[in-house]
Amino acid sequence: MRLFVVILLLTGLTGCQSGSQPEPIQYSVPAEVEPYLKSFRDEATKRNKSVSTANLIVTFGTAQSEDVCGQCVLENGKTPRITLNSDDFCWKTASANERECLVFHELGHCLLNRGHKTDKFPNGAYVSLMNPDNVAVYATCRYPIGSDECDKRDRREYYIDELFDATTPAPAWGK
Repeated sequence: MRLFVVILLLTGLTGCQSGSQPEPIQYSVPAEVEPYLKSFRDEATKRNKSVSTANLIVTFGTAQSEDVCGQCVLENGKTPRITLNSDDFCWKTASANERECLVFHELGHCLLNRGHKTDKFPNGAYVSLMNPDNVAVYATCRYPIGSDECDKRDRREYYIDELFDATTPAPAWGK
């Protein structure tokens, strides 16, 4: 009986090991992206969320699909990799708020395991920063909210709340 238990334990231990080992922890982020990573960590802390950016690679280049500004590649056991399209539209001429939106969106995929969310409020604004069509939802105030003015601070707060908690209630301006 003891021999059976020992064999069972050894089989269980070796059965849990996969053929490939996880990659070692790596961190490589361009200096111009680093402030957005810090802001993301700060926003997570404000919301009592634990998020580690210690294992992350961010590069500039072209995502697998040229019509997107960023892409997160997250493979089991591998370091999360974000590729940001460095062209004029996506990065070079983007405002700081638009850049933050893009980086936060990709971090939502890579670090928060969020998928795309296409829902919209009655006023036409996207419900989430995780929408696939316009990640600059709080950067430019393109959506009607009852007046020509837009309080970007309120929008930013809502979208970041929703990024870290998908059950965040709809804001008044979304109706």
